[in-house]
Order: sequence, then structure tokens, then C-alpha cells
Amino acid sequence: MRVGIVGSGRLGVPLGRLLSMAGHDVFFSDADPARVEAATLAADGQARGGSPLEATRFGDVVIMAVGWEAFPAVVADLGGTLSGKIVIDPSNPIAERDGLSVVVAVPGGLTSPQYQQRVLGADVRLVRTFNTKYPRELLELGTAGQRGGSRADMPYWGDDDEAKKAVMPLIEDAGFTAIDGGGLSGAR
Repeated sequence: MRVGIVGSGRLGVPLGRLLSMAGHDVFFSDADPARVEAATLAADGQARGGSPLEATRFGDVVIMAVGWEAFPAVVADLGGTLSGKIVIDPSNPIAERDGLSVVVAVPGGLTSPQYQQRVLGADVRLVRTFNTKYPRELLELGTAGQRGGSRADMPYWGDDDEAKKAVMPLIEDAGFTAIDGGGLSGAR
């Protein structure tokens, strides 16, 4: 599958590495070209890279590996390129303040992915997953699962059943056991 990754940082790189090791066609992107270059090198030449707009146009599925607070601005910059796409949201409502991680209040009494769905618009097919493990742990557990070791559970949530069915094999290919958590209202 063609996977575009917006954000080549702590979360985008390990996800891209796992998916490229599984044989998926991965396209890294970031506002910083040096981060894109580092991400493609980390994938041992099994991925390519470019701009976030190129990644969204490239991917059958787009992973939005950006900070939770940056999500609305990044989506606005991407314009309508996400329309009709399956988008994976691995973010959590956590921000960094003075070097410390703090939980951010989600507006309107929504779950985090319900809010992200509002930001994306109703025509984007959102699936929440890859958010229950720390980035280093994600790479270690996924690699172990890909190599035949025990597989960690990876829940996923979404309101679009077809989008969830499309994402489930990506979770499995990344080395995890996909666990359907239900709709976005029940997401963590």
C-alpha cells in the first residue's frame, strides 16, 4: 500500500520504518527537508520523501504524525488534499511546555479523534491508531512482532468501517495485533 507520512519526527520515522520493512511504499514528509532526508535514510533506502503536499497526494493512506496542537494548522496548509483519503491519527492531546509534557484539554467535550475529525472535515476517513505506545517502544515492539516474536496489541478506532478494514492490515504488517476499539467516541 502507498503510505504518505506527514511529519518525520519521533513518531513518523518509526512508523515509516516499520511499514517500509513490511514492504509498503512509504513517502516521508516534513516542513524541514533535513528531517525528511534523515527519515528516508533511517528506512534503509526503502522509502522516499518530499513535501507534505506530495505525501498526501502520494498516499492511499496518510499518517498525520504531527503534534496535537499543530494538527489544525497542518491540515489547513494541506488544503483539500486529504478529501476522501483514509487518514491515520496517532496523536494524543499532549504538548510540551517548558520542557515538560502536559495534557491539553480537548474542546467541546469530544474525544481527541472526534476533535481531529472535525478539523479534517466529514469527507476525510479518520482512523485512530498507533497512539498507545511511545515511539521507541513502537519500533521495538513492532520489529519483534515482524520477526516472529510475540505481538503487542494495537487498538484502532473509527466511524468508517471500510477505512478501519483498510488500516487493519497496516497495523498487522507493522508487527502488532490489531484490536478493534469501536468508534471514535470510545477512543483513547
